[in-house]
Amino acid sequence: MAAAAYRSGEKLVDSVYGKEQDYTKKTGVEYKNIYVPSHANEHLLDRQTLWNEVEKSELKKNGDLKTTARLAKEFEIAFPHEVDADTRKRMLDDLAQTLVKNHNVIVDAVIHAPHTKSGSDERNYHAHIMFTTRSINEQGELGKKTREFNDDGKNLTLAYRELWANMVNRELEQLGTQERVSHLSYSDLKYDLEPTVHEGSQITQLRRQGIDTEISLKNDAIKARNAEKLEHEQIIKGLDQEIIATNSVIIDLKRSQLNEVEQTRSEPSIQNKNALERKLEPSSRTPQNSSLADKKIVVDLFHTKVRVLAEKNHSQQLETIRQKMSAYMELSKNLLNQIEAHKQNKPLNPFKINAWTKELNHLIQKHDDGIKAPHDSLLSEYRRIKSNGVTHEHWKNADAQMYQLDKNAYQIIKALEIELNERNSATSITKSAELDNAKGR
Repeated sequence: MAAAAYRSGEKLVDSVYGKEQDYTKKTGVEYKNIYVPSHANEHLLDRQTLWNEVEKSELKKNGDLKTTARLAKEFEIAFPHEVDADTRKRMLDDLAQTLVKNHNVIVDAVIHAPHTKSGSDERNYHAHIMFTTRSINEQGELGKKTREFNDDGKNLTLAYRELWANMVNRELEQLGTQERVSHLSYSDLKYDLEPTVHEGSQITQLRRQGIDTEISLKNDAIKARNAEKLEHEQIIKGLDQEIIATNSVIIDLKRSQLNEVEQTRSEPSIQNKNALERKLEPSSRTPQNSSLADKKIVVDLFHTKVRVLAEKNHSQQLETIRQKMSAYMELSKNLLNQIEAHKQNKPLNPFKINAWTKELNHLIQKHDDGIKAPHDSLLSEYRRIKSNGVTHEHWKNADAQMYQLDKNAYQIIKALEIELNERNSATSITKSAELDNAKGR
């Protein structure tokens, strides 16, 4: 009853236990509906009546709830953020009616909008689908237990996940987007991604209040690592052709440099030209057989690699702080257990109270000064770095990493960058002059 009240944002009275479950202040309920077989009695369309009848069907003769009673099963589904409210409603209707048709049960489903004011992802539209564990009998009332999910629950659940994934992908295809979802796990898909830990309602509420916990911090770290891996995969897929072209251009550039070195050795030195002038000659930077488009590809790919490295450096910096915070949290847990054990061992002898109190205060101070203070300092640093995002320092370090990877290629690409900038500058000046002439200046 409490779950149904919370999901729907309603006030429901539990007649079995005499309790009132009031969640009318809950926000974010976008749509709710009860789906029943065509022969079900009409009073079961009322949410309070339905779940009171469900509870009554699981009572023993003495009026107590059966210890093994399973009142309902639940699916939670996520909607693609690309679809609108009408599409979400239609998709939920289709899935809920399929459950009713396949299992002759009653479905209570609610769409929740994200709590953006509490820090939730604005794309997090999702639905809770609760359905009875008893089917509807010929009289239109709750009848026998449905055994399908008990006998083959794993495969059935996987089948419904696949059904939902197909429904989502059909909508995404109609919208013309290339995004697709899968019902398979990361391991089944052979993705090198980590599963997150279930947070539950209490940790979710703390997260919305801006309070970090060990589990929420761990999940943030996992999500950051997964996002980094996925982003790298997408970049690699999107730049396959550019990488092929880049390798070809780099080879041409290096071959050109070697030719120029050989040519320089075979020619007499020119005394009236200093080293700096020779270094800045266009011919020493780029081969004549490299097209402008190829040069742009090289520079663009270089910038992409620097950006990825900068973002990776930012993520690694956050991960380092998270690991340090986790270590402090583990120390805190151990010391708090020690403090609690010390409290339980309070001496009865009044002459020993002072020593006991002194030790207790020492432990508390040790926790606050040696653990809590540095942990809170790290937390502030973590939030600052996370809020600032990728900074100039991250880019600078990434650029230095690229230099260390291949100094020769780095210098070639920087020369290309200078050439392209000079070309863009010259083009801008030419266009400005043409505009001036056109205006008769």
